Amino acid sequence: MRKILVIRLSSLGDVVLTLPVFKRLRAAYPEAKITALVKDTFSDVLKGENSIDDVITLTSGMSLWALAQRIREEHFDAILDLHANIRSRVISWFSGAARIVRYRKAALARRLFVGWRFGSEVLKEHTLDRYLEALSRLDPSQGMYLTTDPSKILVIQTAFLGDAVLTTPLLGALHARFPKSRIVVLCTPEIAEVFKRHPSVSQTILFDKRGKDRSFGARLRLIRQLKTSHYDLAIIPHRSMTSALLACLASIPRRIGFSASQGRWFLTDVVPFEWGVHDVDRNLALLKVFGVHHPTGELWLQPEPETAGQIKTKLQMAGVGPKDKLVGINPGSVWATKRWLPEGFAAVADRVIRELGAKVVFIGGPKDKETMRKIISFMKENPINWVGETTLKELIATIARCQTFLTNDSGPLHIAVASLVPTVAIFGPTTKELGFFPYGSGHEVIEKDLSCRPCGLHGANECPLGHFHCMKWITSDEVFQAVKRKLV
Repeated sequence: MRKILVIRLSSLGDVVLTLPVFKRLRAAYPEAKITALVKDTFSDVLKGENSIDDVITLTSGMSLWALAQRIREEHFDAILDLHANIRSRVISWFSGAARIVRYRKAALARRLFVGWRFGSEVLKEHTLDRYLEALSRLDPSQGMYLTTDPSKILVIQTAFLGDAVLTTPLLGALHARFPKSRIVVLCTPEIAEVFKRHPSVSQTILFDKRGKDRSFGARLRLIRQLKTSHYDLAIIPHRSMTSALLACLASIPRRIGFSASQGRWFLTDVVPFEWGVHDVDRNLALLKVFGVHHPTGELWLQPEPETAGQIKTKLQMAGVGPKDKLVGINPGSVWATKRWLPEGFAAVADRVIRELGAKVVFIGGPKDKETMRKIISFMKENPINWVGETTLKELIATIARCQTFLTNDSGPLHIAVASLVPTVAIFGPTTKELGFFPYGSGHEVIEKDLSCRPCGLHGANECPLGHFHCMKWITSDEVFQAVKRKLV
């Protein structure tokens, strides 16, 4: 980090207490330009400190907008926010800094103590100790930034199926870093099966955010539940406002998430969100705040033994014997532009059955049934059609039985990769640079090099340019050849 800003606007005593922070910051980053942001009234306290290269002052009558613009123009790499109020949060958010660390202000704890004599452990800590604790999170040379290992860790992941699977390496690496800690995952019912049997997870808490937990009352009950569980640490790979806010309102003292999070104001530790790397590696980067700079983790997903047995029986009834090669195909996606052409899937499936002697099973959700109807209308052979007929547990077990998996850029792609099934993925409006390509070796992505790609983060309901070349230019023969390479 070349340029670091430390924010402590007032008051006199608090500004004086920042002096040891600047000395230690200089020792940690001897070549960096260190700048202080302080109210003009108290600037003389810092101007004589040789650990500080520059002092930016907030003068009387100066607007927050003008100050924020001034800070943004400086292009700071990191911000150490020792004020932690709305003004300093706005400045930090608008600064564009990739790394933001904020001290634990304990404002609520102080108010509760003054008003109702409600005690808290955090009130036993000196303000300077909390300053230095925040500094230790900014300085990677310190290695591990917790005085003791956390007893309970909450991981919040309430996104889509693929995101859940790509979180599993983080869980394994987190357990390796804190082997004695209890790891709990807060997730939606739709993706809970991904986490329930993970060896690093002690418990899953369901948050039906699109269903019964949408109401204010339900969310308040969830916050109370989390608060009474006394988590020491929250890891939040999901970049939503709700996820960060839940952790904050639950009074979890350390809340680690990404700089791209909509709720970054509610985080205590902000890690840069990097494009151009796989989402697995982005998630693992959250552990850098603990001095884990090269964490390793593997995608983990195994079918429930009982469900795997049921799928084996069901496949046998459909004509798939134990020695038969099985190719799974996922033709669907939430976004229409991420679906390859039905006639393409039909042609590939026909050739797999006819030329390779393999069985083909189509899988997908209820919303993919119309896509599947079109595929069947183009086909000459008879595949197994389980689209809309499997639970998540059954989907995992079915994919694990396959020798090869063909899919659009969607959640089942990552299930196949985590199940160690060689995967052929078709990418249209999205690209590998967004970070959701098949993780690891032994897989293949088919895509066309077009200047209009990517046209969005997730895809769209129709091609923005109207030509849909990203999918139409992918031929059934090149897809079949890729499947053949993985199967033979």
